[in-house]
Amino acid sequence: MIKVWLYNNLLHRLNNSQIKLLNNRYAHAIIASTMAIVPLSIVRGLVITASVICETAGFSHAATWFMQLQIGFLALAPLVMNIYIAVHWAVRNRLSQIYCIALSISTLMIFRRILDDNAQFFLDISIPMALASGIIGNVLQEIVSKNLLKVRQWKDNNNVTILSFFITLAVIALASSAIKLGAAVWLDHAMSFFSGLSLYFYPFDFLHGIGYVLLRSAPWFFGLHGYYLFMDIDVAFTVANRLNISDWHSGRGGLNILSPVFYDIWCNSGGTGNTLSLLICILMQKKSPQRRLLSISAPMALFNINEPLIFGFPIVLNPVMIIPFVLTPLVSYMVAYGATYLDIIPRNSEIVSWSTPGPIKVWLASGHSVSAVVLYLLLVAVGVAIYRPFVKNSLKQTNNENADLDLLTGEIKTVQPTDFEMVPNYSHVVEENSYLEAQRQIEKLQSAGQFILYFQPQVRLSDNKVVAVEVLIRHQSDSGKITPPVFLKYYERTGLMPEIDFWVVEHALDYVRENMAAAESMTLSVNISPQTLIDYRLLSVVHKVMANPLPAGWALEFEITESQKVQEPARVAEVMEKLRSLGIRIALDDFGSGYSTLHYLTRYPLDKIKLDRSMVLGLAKPDGFNFLQQVVKLCMVIQCEILIEGVETHEELEQVKMAGIGLCQGFLFHRPLPGNAVCLLLADQRKKEFPPSATEALV
Repeated sequence: MIKVWLYNNLLHRLNNSQIKLLNNRYAHAIIASTMAIVPLSIVRGLVITASVICETAGFSHAATWFMQLQIGFLALAPLVMNIYIAVHWAVRNRLSQIYCIALSISTLMIFRRILDDNAQFFLDISIPMALASGIIGNVLQEIVSKNLLKVRQWKDNNNVTILSFFITLAVIALASSAIKLGAAVWLDHAMSFFSGLSLYFYPFDFLHGIGYVLLRSAPWFFGLHGYYLFMDIDVAFTVANRLNISDWHSGRGGLNILSPVFYDIWCNSGGTGNTLSLLICILMQKKSPQRRLLSISAPMALFNINEPLIFGFPIVLNPVMIIPFVLTPLVSYMVAYGATYLDIIPRNSEIVSWSTPGPIKVWLASGHSVSAVVLYLLLVAVGVAIYRPFVKNSLKQTNNENADLDLLTGEIKTVQPTDFEMVPNYSHVVEENSYLEAQRQIEKLQSAGQFILYFQPQVRLSDNKVVAVEVLIRHQSDSGKITPPVFLKYYERTGLMPEIDFWVVEHALDYVRENMAAAESMTLSVNISPQTLIDYRLLSVVHKVMANPLPAGWALEFEITESQKVQEPARVAEVMEKLRSLGIRIALDDFGSGYSTLHYLTRYPLDKIKLDRSMVLGLAKPDGFNFLQQVVKLCMVIQCEILIEGVETHEELEQVKMAGIGLCQGFLFHRPLPGNAVCLLLADQRKKEFPPSATEALV
């Protein structure tokens, strides 16, 4: 009964919490910044290893130089995280990277100055401060930007960006000054409280030692190294250990059980979390795709550098795998502490670098104790036993994780597991890699050609007259090759669809004004993604492009894609109403192909419904025509125009007419055409409608 509850409830809840974290923009920003310093951490570990090798070989000057170099890397890490969180925020939210970085660093300097009047150089900062200042500054700028757009319809978004930057910086400076001047005592008390709280984890006895294990391992859930977060504790702990060993050598006292070397040996074999055991588990899974990690992670693990494994498996943002990651060093700590307390193994009498390979480190630190080496190997085996059930069952879901990732929303879809083997293991690294790949593809598109517009006519079946044109985006390479809009998935993935939609709206309206003004009673139909509908700039852009009206008789129509999931439906309905109040028609595209079809009909204000080609293909089935008729009747209930897409044969056309559909779009009539071809088509249609002789007779 307990097993069933564990499998179907606890792990399901943990998995759901992981999904929420993966879709949280703040968590994404933190993870992006921690991933940015992974190369820095690896290089630092290698530099420390080089220092140990030089010290062992007798090159003390080189060893000192390497050690000072790693201190520089350590001091640089928070600043790199602060900058990268700004870069990540700018890219994800379509903001200026320069302004976001400047604001993030400025906020960091202000915060650093408030906390310490003597602070002159902002490299002397902590990671929590670096992350907090990066997020606070950029979130505040985003809020200011949205409110500026509400106050005034700006013609140039650059004005909003520049003004919001200075307003945000002023707000932060004023608020910080107010806190410093008006709440200095409270600030001092708060700093004292947090200092005292961190000292609670100082490992001076068994219970506090457990807290220290948690302090070092648990923050890795967010990709944060516990050593970086609470460096003051580790520095004091190291100094105390050196003094203790010195006193022991001089006969002035006994050795303490707890020391940095104790934790490095028993709780950090392979790196924090005793990840050497995790590597062995992965090695035991012969068909596991995660075995590709071994070529990178295994050599690093020999020197107790585990970032490639933590981010690659991952441990980060994985509520299931964080359990053995924390549990394994805890068990090792308690076993090793008990064995040391009972004198089964000797206390550590030598200071050995954390980057020294495990068995060698145990041998040296314990004064060449065989029993200590045997216990080390035993605890690695215990760690394997703890990790293995989590690894075995998590890896079974790896093949399915990409299929469950919605590239438009970034959400991960799942169903409730009914067995432990069904608990998914979603990797944020896969998600981040797909995001970076999308960015690379976009950069390649932008550097190898340009976007162009095509138009596909929509025909009224009663007289075969073109009454509307749907504008479509294409990419034309420098060599002249035209690419269909398969590239849009990259813009959807990176959240940049609003940029594409705004570009299409602006250029399509300009093209119609310049080249199609002679056509009358026409509709220009533009596709708008769900991302764009909830973009706070949409109404501002619409006001800007409609300042110069369309030619007489033309109407603007926005097509909302039904096959894509809409986020914030209440916000979408509100925006649609505002667009209709501006005279813009709303059409529901791809009806019958995606999400919540009936819900769309009843919730959103619609003027036109475009039936998906799947309805046409369904006509080949025995009940296909009857089904199409019922769908048409349903659409007529809400009094919308009905257009069907994808008609390619005369047989399909006849059935569509019999079903009562009045508008059609498909290859039987017209394929998507370049602008000049559509202009000729509309001009020819106008000539047929008003031949020259009729025009002369009227004159």
